[in-house]
Amino acid sequence: MTDSKYFIQCKECNHKINNFKSWFEVKQACPECGSHQADVVYYRDMADLKKLIRDKSFQPNSLWGYFDFLPLEDRKNIVSIGSEGIKPIDRWTFLEDFAKRKYNIHIKVYAHRHDFNHATGTFKDLAGTVVASVLKENKIKNFVGASTGNIGVAYSRYLAHAGINLYLFLPEISVKSQEAEIAAFGQNVFRTNGDYAYAKKMAKDFAEKHNFLLTAGNFCPMRLEAKKTMVYEWLRLLPEFPTVFMQAISGGSGPIGVVKACKELEKQGMFEKMPRLILPQPNACAPMAEAWTKAKAENFPKGWERDYPVYENPQTSIQTLSTGNPTAYPAMATMVRESNGEIISSDEEKAADIARLISYKTSWRIGPAAAITMVGFFQALREKTIKDGDVVMLNIGEGTGREPDFKEKTAFPMRNLTNIDEIELTDIDKHEEELWKAVENV
Repeated sequence: MTDSKYFIQCKECNHKINNFKSWFEVKQACPECGSHQADVVYYRDMADLKKLIRDKSFQPNSLWGYFDFLPLEDRKNIVSIGSEGIKPIDRWTFLEDFAKRKYNIHIKVYAHRHDFNHATGTFKDLAGTVVASVLKENKIKNFVGASTGNIGVAYSRYLAHAGINLYLFLPEISVKSQEAEIAAFGQNVFRTNGDYAYAKKMAKDFAEKHNFLLTAGNFCPMRLEAKKTMVYEWLRLLPEFPTVFMQAISGGSGPIGVVKACKELEKQGMFEKMPRLILPQPNACAPMAEAWTKAKAENFPKGWERDYPVYENPQTSIQTLSTGNPTAYPAMATMVRESNGEIISSDEEKAADIARLISYKTSWRIGPAAAITMVGFFQALREKTIKDGDVVMLNIGEGTGREPDFKEKTAFPMRNLTNIDEIELTDIDKHEEELWKAVENV
């Protein structure tokens, strides 16, 4: 009988590793087959999780309300800045009305407002709190990683809060404001002379040189355990379970976490089936979408999931989605196909137009990656991959806090004047018509 509440299981050969201490000791790879992909498995019956979610008196202050189903043994090791993951899920009826008006379909649209997360204004807070807590519990003092932006900010802030040194490597095109925010917490930040793949190589080499723990990327079990709590919140807060999940992806730990949660709970009778995953990428950096389109056109031939392009130094304006070497594609694409979903290439030139519409209709501003999610939503309506009767969950994963350039793009033009006679009066209703016109044919 073990005193631990969980173990780690290799997804390839099912070999069991006792805990994260042992997982870190074997360099986050299965000692039997070498795979880096593993799941956290809990000894506790998932019926207890169902009971917790259905308890009307359960009002968690953060994702740590689900402590019994997260990979931490002692609550004293929780590293939290406040209310991670417990954010509103808005009903966006204006999008439902558009779908009915334009395509004559009846859908429901929910927006999971992770742009409200306190520490970084993104859904990376979820990973930040869980990773920092697990590292603290296992007495890790140095952590190394590469980032295109948001996860780097989360690691910097949460690991500083835990007293853990971070060495973070950024691609050359990283936004200066992102770099400044990461460095603001006293951590070590390095801009490399290459793309994201090159930054990851430098991080790996540095970690090996100093025998420091290296982030396991999109398949990191700590990150996936954090992201799965999104599904717990859907089940706690909503009257129905989503049939579609949409999130713009670079690597894709969010959708992988959604799949993990659904598989945990599939025998509990809380939903009929896993949502279809519809995952947009910006068209200037869409290697997964390109590979998916090719595989689909060829009717998914043998080995299709291992056939994907690598974009060298992708020149996307959505820098948090700039992963040109999509090593997660084989696993991600398999999950998408199992869900009957899609990976789509979405026009990033439309991101600012759609962000303006969202700002006008909701009084909140979304960041560029979230705007790509919204471009994908309008595209999925047009391409009929969102269907009559669907319940769509949009992961609004970031605000505009660290993207001043995108904030400027979404602002309406200022008009200089010398006297008030130059001012033309406007009609707010006409303004809304112009906003809709800009996005109707995305």
